[in-house]
Amino acid sequence: MSKYLMVFDGSHDLAWIESAIQGEESLATEFLGSQLSPIDGKITNVATFNEINHVPADIKVRTHGPVLLAGKNPVWSGVMLVSGSNTTVDVYR
Repeated sequence: MSKYLMVFDGSHDLAWIESAIQGEESLATEFLGSQLSPIDGKITNVATFNEINHVPADIKVRTHGPVLLAGKNPVWSGVMLVSGSNTTVDVYR
């Protein structure tokens, strides 16, 4: 399988980003992580996905906090641009 990148505009809120990731994963891909990168002179989220042979379990994206999301396993943590601000987020599956 192959990896590829997808750009998520940093002006969107966390719910929109979660929905965009879930939408991409519905095509039998898996979210691996994200990094901030300049695209056309604007800092944005660049997410990495891996093509897989099945639709993975639903992903949840939350603002980083001291309490884990009940019943879910953390799969990635890092900084994303959310609603125009650098935000540390946790991704669960």
